[in-house]
Amino acid sequence: MPFNTAATEVRSDIVVTLASWSGLVAQERGTPAPARTVPSLARWLVGQVGWLAAHPAGGEFSVELQRLVRAAHRVTSPGGARRVPVGACVESGCGGTLVARTGGAAAGLAEIRCDADTGHRWAEWEWGQLRGRMTPAGAGGRRRTQWLSPQDVSRIWRVSMGSVYRLASENAWGRRRVGGRSYYDEADVRRTLTSRLAGHPAR
Repeated sequence: MPFNTAATEVRSDIVVTLASWSGLVAQERGTPAPARTVPSLARWLVGQVGWLAAHPAGGEFSVELQRLVRAAHRVTSPGGARRVPVGACVESGCGGTLVARTGGAAAGLAEIRCDADTGHRWAEWEWGQLRGRMTPAGAGGRRRTQWLSPQDVSRIWRVSMGSVYRLASENAWGRRRVGGRSYYDEADVRRTLTSRLAGHPAR
């Protein structure tokens, strides 16, 4: 039978995310965490909904669950592949156009690829860096800081929300607050998480 990589990645993401939130609740409440299976984790977290609703990160927990539901739905009911032009290629001397490719039944990680040179390509987790190259420099020729929400970091780098907050604290990511929400310096996020994609998990 064909191996559905996208479905496997979503299932793994569900397990990791639920386990991360269960670990956060168990640690703060001083209770044992449930078994690391989706049914056990889900049942246990349902019993903790009242406590999570009053927690400062309760809103993020809800957003994270919605993200998992959407991801699972995309795998079980995938739409067609999409190709969206995003601008001129940033590589010197290249006259191609950058095109974002997402979706499709067999989709894995989304990517941006040049239509003139297939060697010019950026995986989803490199889009922040690409955006920095496409953004005009500010005063003094310095690149503007790119800011990512916790949800952006979680989706792009495929780490749970609980891990995002932990890594931000441990690695002192630059942070700003807008309208009561936190945003992290994309350069700091990339320095910490690039090692994960290279096979060397961040702390």
